[in-house]
Amino acid sequence: MKKFFSQRSWFFMLPVFLLLAGSAPAAQFSALMMIKDGDRLVSGKIYVQDALMRQEFTDAEGQTVTIVRPDQKVIWFIMPLERAYVEMPLKKLPGQFIQIPKEALTKRLVGKETVNGYEAEKYEVTVRGGGGLEKQTIWVATKLGTPVKLIAKERNFSVEYKSIKEGAQAERLFNLPPGYKKLVSPDLLPSWKGY
Repeated sequence: MKKFFSQRSWFFMLPVFLLLAGSAPAAQFSALMMIKDGDRLVSGKIYVQDALMRQEFTDAEGQTVTIVRPDQKVIWFIMPLERAYVEMPLKKLPGQFIQIPKEALTKRLVGKETVNGYEAEKYEVTVRGGGGLEKQTIWVATKLGTPVKLIAKERNFSVEYKSIKEGAQAERLFNLPPGYKKLVSPDLLPSWKGY
């Protein structure tokens, strides 16, 4: 289990410190999510139902599911192969969720573009990152009221939602699977505190 967290912790700790504040309360959609981190490309799925969010990724180590529940003030990191999950308090979203952070030092509307068929407002944002200040470009789909693309050129990092399908999402997607064991391990928690 420890190997699982150490290998995947890069993904949960991405230094794009993004908050839930940018999400529109009425957004309901699913999409393919593409994350580029240097030369590494990871694809997954995202589901959004109002303020609830779920992401699913599969790699050589298996599937990982992240569920964000602002109504319960928790994030669940679910490992289906282990039939287990870790619960963390919702302080901020893990970096793979695209949001415009409240603590952004600057936020400037620089234009409008079409992104994957959606009219979007293009913002340039400056945030504090692990190596100092970081400039990000974020596109917010006006119809969805939520960001659908982020590029951080200096880090060679991007996240983009593609093949967006609007509509209500099944309630079960945002709940813990029955019979899963809650993990609490002092060895794991320090590396997760900064998610």
